[in-house]
Amino acid sequence: MIAVETIERPAGEADERAALEAIDRDGGVWLGCDVSAPGVFRCQAHAALDPLLSFFLDGRRLRVLPHGDTGRALAAGLGALASFEPVLGRLELDLPAAAEGPHPALATLRRVLAEFDIRSPAFGFYGTLAFDYYRLAPGETLPDDGRRRLVLVLPQRVLWADDAGRRWLEFRFPALAPRPGAQAAVEPVQLQRFDDDLPRGGHAAAVARGVELMRRGELCSLVLSQTFRRQVQVDAASAFARLRRDNPYPAMFFAHLGGGERVFGASPDVQVRADADWVETAPVCGTFRRGADPVDDHEQAKALVNSEVDEASLALCADSDRNDKARVCEPGTVELLARRRVHFFSTIIHTIDHTRGRRRADVDALDIVLAHATPATVTGMPKADARRVIDALEAGWRGWYAGAAVRIASDGSCEALTMLRFARLAGGWAEVRTGGSLLADSDPSREEAETQLKAEAMFRVLAGQSPRVPVAAAAAPPPRRVCFDDGGDALVALAREALLQAGCHFADDAPIHVLGDGPLPSLREQIQATGRPTLALNNAALRLLELDGAVLDALPLPQYGRALASRAVSDGLLQPLGAFNAGVHATHRLMAEGLPPGWTLLAQGADGRVVAALQAERRVVALAFRPDALRSLQHGAGRRALVAALQWLAEGAA
Repeated sequence: MIAVETIERPAGEADERAALEAIDRDGGVWLGCDVSAPGVFRCQAHAALDPLLSFFLDGRRLRVLPHGDTGRALAAGLGALASFEPVLGRLELDLPAAAEGPHPALATLRRVLAEFDIRSPAFGFYGTLAFDYYRLAPGETLPDDGRRRLVLVLPQRVLWADDAGRRWLEFRFPALAPRPGAQAAVEPVQLQRFDDDLPRGGHAAAVARGVELMRRGELCSLVLSQTFRRQVQVDAASAFARLRRDNPYPAMFFAHLGGGERVFGASPDVQVRADADWVETAPVCGTFRRGADPVDDHEQAKALVNSEVDEASLALCADSDRNDKARVCEPGTVELLARRRVHFFSTIIHTIDHTRGRRRADVDALDIVLAHATPATVTGMPKADARRVIDALEAGWRGWYAGAAVRIASDGSCEALTMLRFARLAGGWAEVRTGGSLLADSDPSREEAETQLKAEAMFRVLAGQSPRVPVAAAAAPPPRRVCFDDGGDALVALAREALLQAGCHFADDAPIHVLGDGPLPSLREQIQATGRPTLALNNAALRLLELDGAVLDALPLPQYGRALASRAVSDGLLQPLGAFNAGVHATHRLMAEGLPPGWTLLAQGADGRVVAALQAERRVVALAFRPDALRSLQHGAGRRALVAALQWLAEGAA
């Protein structure tokens, strides 16, 4: 048994940046959560620095790389645990395929961790597991293909940040004599190809083949992915810090794996985490882009929640996840804590479930992580059938993509973060692999576009930019002097605010007259003869049209705070708005066929009502909705309508 002492000291925000630089320079692993959601996610970070031992599983060959004098002293004691062979300062061991029980590499790792007399959530293995690490589980066979499926480091220092604050934990071994010597190394890692996996349309074609399998009932669901490759010059630590700042996610990871290979990313998927009592997961399925504004955000979220495809896809993933959990939890304790919670991230909206079960006493951290390998969120259902289809339809081996960044602690706790939305860097090149969950009614073109959307965000990070798509600032509207008659509008302050944002300044002798949205019965009939170019809003617009002979229809029920799907007329004043939502506060409406002579329709509602019209001879614009209403804010439709109307009126007033 190796005695371990823990030295603890406080840390600060600057230490997080220093930790990332140390990982990039000397090796190590960062695992963290940069978002907070009550009951599901909590902000935390664990940075494993100054590796003592690195473990690599290449095919069926386990390789141990000692670091520094202390690492070499630890490695010297491993000979009693397994029949290692010394190779260029490393220790190497050929392992059998082990189709019956768990892979023998796991037994070796368990014995190594058990050699230390410390039980701490911070002390243990940190690293990465490739997508097909499920082959380490009982009943599976690991091919002797040389592919690297595991990199784990045993660190000497850990930066630990959680609700209790930040602190450094350093592990010392007082009874261990340092062992001087030359530093061993592993071979440089090189990419196997340098072009994208597929030409444009290729992923959609693969999705179409997968959809056909699901329509025939051979699969319930499927996840397909593709890889994009670019030559890059990037400071990995800075890129990951930028990702943390601009694209915080529940599963943040950064690992320097040796041989010049680095992986980092911001994933939505916490594959599993466990403490002494509970095993928890938060499966993710369903992806819509963030909106251009708060109202657009809401509409996107509503569309996601109402998507039957995305709802069914997450249900399948959650069922598979609860099945995995039942293998390592006390019978009868597996439960669903939250269903389809909507989470807004920097560029994307997801729906997330939350499940947990009470941990069985006879399972350890490796058992728990293996039980959740290749979750349905990255394979499909049934998982074994989906993996076979993935092998057949995807252009190449997934490698680290959809594997796990892990912490396997000496106290039995663990976490595994699914490696999605990530970049792999090696030899001056970057690989970005992205995918999506499919059902029998999935749209291949939409699925291909989704993979491109996800990849573009990461390539922006690699180029030193924010992952968010840059949004051009709206041009300031030209200043306009207007005379505003509020007509007794109950929301007059809001109307004034909207006019100010459209560039208006108020003066009684202004060349443009704006008629506000007063109560329809009390609006003065004299408003039709202002003598100046006139903009009429909502009820004032309807009253103007009525005074010109229009017959208004009373709505069966008053409509307030409603959004009316509308479309601007081609070649009209409002044409740039295209399809838009008009905010409705109304008791009456005018159908388009009832528009009086001399008036030109500018926009029409989905129900056929007049949304906007103009009278060219008298130079009048009628906006028969509230452009200042919240439901008019999506894509700035209300403001754009005001600016366009004022511009046309100003030309007539000149």
